Amino acid sequence: MDDLNKQKTIEIAEYGTDEQVERRLGRMTKVDRRVVSRKETVGYMLFDGSAGFNIDGQKELFVDSILQIGFNKQSLYNVFAGIWDVMDDFIIGGIVEKTRTRWGKFVPYFLFCGIPFAVVVSVFWLLPMFFSPEHIADTEFMPKFVAYVVLELLMETVGNFRAVATSGYLSTVTPYPSDRRRLLAVTKYCNLFYAGLPNTIIEFMLDFITNGLIKSTDGRTGADMIRRTLMFFGPFTGIVSGLVLMWYSTIAKERVHQSIKIPRIRDSLRIVFTNKPVLMYMISNALGSFSTGIFTNSYYRWVLFMTTFETFAGIPSVFFQPLGFAKYNKLSDKFSTKTLYMLSQTAPRACYIPVFLYGMLFKMKDGTRFFQNRIPMFPITAVWEIIFATFQGVSYISADEIRNECNDYIEWKTGTRNEATLSVASTVLCKIPQRLNNVITPKLKDWIGFDRNAYPEGRPQTESAQKWIFAMSTLIPAFLALTSILPMFGYRINKATRDRMYAELNERRSAKAEQITESEA
Repeated sequence: MDDLNKQKTIEIAEYGTDEQVERRLGRMTKVDRRVVSRKETVGYMLFDGSAGFNIDGQKELFVDSILQIGFNKQSLYNVFAGIWDVMDDFIIGGIVEKTRTRWGKFVPYFLFCGIPFAVVVSVFWLLPMFFSPEHIADTEFMPKFVAYVVLELLMETVGNFRAVATSGYLSTVTPYPSDRRRLLAVTKYCNLFYAGLPNTIIEFMLDFITNGLIKSTDGRTGADMIRRTLMFFGPFTGIVSGLVLMWYSTIAKERVHQSIKIPRIRDSLRIVFTNKPVLMYMISNALGSFSTGIFTNSYYRWVLFMTTFETFAGIPSVFFQPLGFAKYNKLSDKFSTKTLYMLSQTAPRACYIPVFLYGMLFKMKDGTRFFQNRIPMFPITAVWEIIFATFQGVSYISADEIRNECNDYIEWKTGTRNEATLSVASTVLCKIPQRLNNVITPKLKDWIGFDRNAYPEGRPQTESAQKWIFAMSTLIPAFLALTSILPMFGYRINKATRDRMYAELNERRSAKAEQITESEA
């Protein structure tokens, strides 16, 4: 406690009213309180879910097989987009970091991003309407490629404004860690159903189409039905997400005060990159962004021809799913955020290794391997889903909490908050491997002999391609996850340090809020 604050406390103890003394004691001793109302909780749940209320999980299918952008052109675009992405991140981060308004630092961007986001996303998914079937089938048609590039860049820019503002806002919605963890637990659990609903509906419809449950006709092929489905749900989810974003800006509140002095970007970057725990987290996060670009959903779709395979195999996991969300606050009382983060990020992915061995080593009577058949893969996938669901709540909440902890650690050490700069710096470090993934993935597809028209036409990939798809969606992600967590051993915020940090921060913030209240009075 600094001398000024100590003197203020003594004066209130000697001369203050009972109410003033009680309020002062409450601020000094009570680190965790609930200040986010029920209405705000519901609003934040819808707001947070709106970021995932989309069909982006089907974008690869849309670009490859519906819009038919050539693999080489996709790689070329991703080289340019990666450079632009890094540049606009720093520009956007600087703009947001310097923002000071009566509504807060981040809330205005929720309002201003709503309509542009809805418009750009809608036009992107409607692109096939603007070109003839001949031009759609031509993978080298330049006007189509230019339109795709422009819309992707616009979505990227608007999305970055939204992402930077959202990431920073979460650490200001409440100064109390248990209140924030409660908010995250409720939000993340509910959004398992709300945010994922569009993709779930799409997956069922794709399975119905590709497995003949929805019959094709002479004038309406399976590919036509897939295209129309994506062109309806894409704009619909974009409009809903944009409207929710605008609405939430009317009830959002920032409760952690920013410094009145606007920080210089150079100083903010220096503060972020010279804090070892923050740096270790960012490096780990960046390493975790490396991937093959081919995920388990791709395997279920391209090899098993059942996009909803995970949904059905995951039915038993529903009973285990609430555990991590409901118990996170109790777990955080016993363990550090670092421990919870490391365990929940690696344990489920490490289990991909036995899944891969099971699928590759055992064969059916007809000579095909287990991974090529739904029935033998169902029980092992169900077991993996149970393990994943058990850790899911801890994984989701700790991923957000460790970022918030880094923001608070910077404030604890320097007295300033640099949420936008931390978000941008971490995002940029992650986007470098992500962009490399985007450049390499189309090349990998070409290399393994991936047939872009096989799935819409109901044909299997070659045996070699199937093996590579299975390995790239299981074995390789397991080793990448284990590698990415190594830097976190240098993250030195243990439970004792974390608890002391929040106790001292609560005292400082209370004093600052009291000074602001008195100056306004």
